[in-house]
This record gives sequence, C-alpha cells and structure tokens, in this order.
Amino acid sequence: MHLSTSLSLFLSTIATATATMTNTTTTQIPAFNLSSPTGTDIWRKPPSHNAFSAPTFPEKLPTYPISVFQRARLTFTLPPASQLRQYDQAGLLLHLTKPGVPDNQTKWIKTGIEFYKGKPYIATVGCDIWADWSLTPSSGEGERPTATMEARRERDDLGKSLWVYAIEKAANGTEERRPLREVNWFFAEEEGWEVGVGGYVARPTKEGGEELLEAEFGAGLEIEILKA
Repeated sequence: MHLSTSLSLFLSTIATATATMTNTTTTQIPAFNLSSPTGTDIWRKPPSHNAFSAPTFPEKLPTYPISVFQRARLTFTLPPASQLRQYDQAGLLLHLTKPGVPDNQTKWIKTGIEFYKGKPYIATVGCDIWADWSLTPSSGEGERPTATMEARRERDDLGKSLWVYAIEKAANGTEERRPLREVNWFFAEEEGWEVGVGGYVARPTKEGGEELLEAEFGAGLEIEILKA
C-alpha cells in the first residue's frame, strides 16, 4: 500500500472518529447517595402485580427522546452483605414512557446488584409487557457489593438493540465490558417514546424491620445522547 493511501486512510479514520465523538453530548450527574424504605420495588408479574415504587435519583428522571439515547453508566456500592436481606437491590434504571400510555403499560430496564438467597448477584430485569429477570454471579471483591453498569445502543447487520454490560476493571486500570443482556424490543418502536434515566434503590421485603437501605453512587451518573 502506498504511503499516500495509508495516510489518507489514517486521516479518514481520524475524521470519522472525531465526527462520531462530536456528534454526541454527555451529561454527568455528580455523586449521590440514595435511600429506600421497605416495601419498595420495580416489578411487574401476571396476573396483576405492578410495582413502581422504588426511590430514584434524580427524583424526577431526566428524560430524552429514545431516538437520541446512546448510553448510560453508573457505579454504586451497597452495604456489607451481612446487612442485606432478600431482594435488596440498586442500580441503573431506564424508564420508557409515551403520552397516552397508562402507567401500568410503560416499559423499563433495571440492572444492578440484587441480593438473592444470601449472595449478591448482577441482576437485569426487562419489562416490555411483563418483567423477566436474569442473574449472573457478581465478580466483585470486597466486603461491600459494588458494580459499574452500562446500557448502550448498538447495531449489527440485523438491526439495533440495547446491550447491558457490567464494567470490570483489571489491576492495571483497563476496563472490560462483560455482556449481560441484549434487549431487542427497547428500540423497536421509537416514535413518541421517551426514556428517563437514573439510579434506583429498592428494599421489597419488610422482614427484618423498617431499616432503610442506602446505596452510594460514588461516580454519579453519565448519560450520552445525540446532539440536537
């Protein structure tokens, strides 16, 4: 390959990367703590259970047209496992709404850590009509369960989807995305739909007393969208 051709390809690559980077804007919400009383949850199960009572931060979620949403990411820490109870959870929430759609028909994704049968798991729940639920062992170390979660728009030869990842850091500081879930319905119908993005905490069970569950979101919340 000639030098001029190589240089042209290189400059073209740089130009494309620059255009991609400048085509989006990122909002950074500073670090925050969030507490939840008992009896709170985000869960929908037939025939009629529909809970959407977990505290979020921001309390009123920042909302964007789903057509411009690119990525959201946050890092959080729960109390030590010895202080957690069944179904205690915290993480990232994406809430899809549309004018005229009743509250019990909105859609959502939540992904984070959930305490189940004595262990913290990475949990992802998607709700199109009814909620599903998947668990994968947490690879985090330390006394307090910690995770960095990311949800991002991706496209392949078959179309677009939302991919959910757990971000893991190596000892040298490099990051690796561990794929958890591909959600194909998320961008299936974009017109009129908006997505609210935030952190959430929930403590569904009241067994064990009325003590609050508090999570620390030490790196805040990062939201990336297409520029208008």
